[in-house]
Amino acid sequence: MEYPLPQFLSIKPKVAGPLNLKQLIYIVAGVGGAIMIYFISQSLLKFFLLGFPLIIICLIFAFGKIKGFDIPVIIARSFGFIFAGKKYVWNKIDAPAPIIPKAKPEKKEPEKDDSIQLKVSEKSRLKDINRLIEIHPK
Repeated sequence: MEYPLPQFLSIKPKVAGPLNLKQLIYIVAGVGGAIMIYFISQSLLKFFLLGFPLIIICLIFAFGKIKGFDIPVIIARSFGFIFAGKKYVWNKIDAPAPIIPKAKPEKKEPEKDDSIQLKVSEKSRLKDINRLIEIHPK
């Protein structure tokens, strides 16, 4: 019996236009923080120095991905790795060391060459073959 499996589980539902809920919260927080900086500081220079970097950081958090992982996930995992306990334990196995016998010196035997040796005759047989071909009756 076959059961239908849901497809595209990694796609999150869209809340506002092309944005999902997390992206919308990051953008609203960034723009809201920039507006608060503008009204608190009453200075356009402080707004540009503090507000725009805040908006850019929030946009990076909302849309940035590295190797398929969201930036907040990577930052959270990085802090988890940095501050988590790292304990590497090596347990020695109490087993007797293997005894390896010493190699005995071997007597050197003349090396046997298994390759095929060609026999070279002292005299050329071409003349004999030529003579046989010439006198052979057909």
